[in-house]
Amino acid sequence: MTKKKWALLILFAIAIFGYIKFFYKTYNETNIAQSADCIIALDVKKITNTIIWNTITTPSQWKTGNIFSPGSSDEVNWKDMVKIPDYIFTFHVRNQPANTWHTVLQVKDENDFTKGLQHYNFKKLNNNEYFCEKFGILIFKDDDKILVTNASVENHKYLLDVAHELFTKKTYIAKETIKKIIAAKSHMAVHIKKNSFLQEDAIITGNFDKNKIEINGTIKPHKQYSFPENYFSYPDSSLCSIGFTQPSRGVYLLLEENSKNKISKALDMNIDSLFLENNKSYSVDLAAIESRADSAITYAYDDDFNKVEKVVVNNIDEPVFNFIISGSNADNIYTYFNRTGKLEKTNKGELFTGMPLVKSYCSITNKNELQITSDNYQFLASGKNINCMLCMNLFFTKIPSPLLKYLPDSLIKTIKNLSSLQIFGKKEKDQILVNCKLNKKKNDLPLIY
Repeated sequence: MTKKKWALLILFAIAIFGYIKFFYKTYNETNIAQSADCIIALDVKKITNTIIWNTITTPSQWKTGNIFSPGSSDEVNWKDMVKIPDYIFTFHVRNQPANTWHTVLQVKDENDFTKGLQHYNFKKLNNNEYFCEKFGILIFKDDDKILVTNASVENHKYLLDVAHELFTKKTYIAKETIKKIIAAKSHMAVHIKKNSFLQEDAIITGNFDKNKIEINGTIKPHKQYSFPENYFSYPDSSLCSIGFTQPSRGVYLLLEENSKNKISKALDMNIDSLFLENNKSYSVDLAAIESRADSAITYAYDDDFNKVEKVVVNNIDEPVFNFIISGSNADNIYTYFNRTGKLEKTNKGELFTGMPLVKSYCSITNKNELQITSDNYQFLASGKNINCMLCMNLFFTKIPSPLLKYLPDSLIKTIKNLSSLQIFGKKEKDQILVNCKLNKKKNDLPLIY
């Protein structure tokens, strides 16, 4: 065989290897229980390929460090314990708490798996179950497969129910459902089974690149859950602008009474008296959060018992906002505020006492619009106009740094690398289209680091 043919053969072999390594993907049809009503699928190879490409095309992110330095031979991590599949499926099953999720993985090496359990302080409950209190994780082992669930020992019944379904009854999700999820061809896909709210199964996709994370979804609710649209206008220079239309009665009734009570307590007003059925829309323009110097006078006494005046200056962060309620019930809400003592007559207008963070005034120019406006707010010309059922525009860069100190350090680091967030919900016939875009600052740092 000539050198040329050998070279072509080697190139062909490399191409086949590269395709299998980076693009060819398989999935296990027995990793999702039949009773799953929501499935999150992560395309591991697509995520890996995107990260590799983003790194290659951004030399400033290259780090030598100790990437190529082998760790201790006795050191075991989760990659040694389980095989990394092409797709990771995490699912929720019906009639279990909303925050309880499951995933199935395959053991890579029995000895390393045992070492890993010890390393991460898992306690053996019986021949099949293991629990890690630190991470709140339960594991059910069946031969070389493990079912991983985020639940406490007290709630291990959720784990056992799914384990029985997968490993004993061997009932799995339909192949057609998995194919629909795979066909989305996204970094992440969420499949929601049709239910009392959805007429059809819904798939929401998530993708990312060097500059943004974008989420798109189309849902088709039943007719009683209607979402009207409205025309919203807001300044494009504000810290945060939010607009949403009054949900139909069917949608509002989905909110549990316990949740309503918590919201009412947080707002210090009954939300049933605020979100009235004949309302049209609600919008909030949070222009900024400004710092204001506030002085307070205190008194002390000197050595001769003479009263000495002291002035203490405090810097106070105040929101600059305008909240608008539109609809034929605006005057009824105004009456409700009066009746419950939320309004106090002053020379500047009716002070809204329900807003303790900043001096705000309530006004109603006609029967169809009520406004609660902070005293420091200045009306600006609208820069954005959109007809939708939901819109949100947030600039992370306009959040004052002192306010971030109350967040975890890892979250602060991420937020400081982000530029903005946009969320829109629009109608298209009997469907709802949702788009969410999280944008990164223009720099050479990775999206999340």
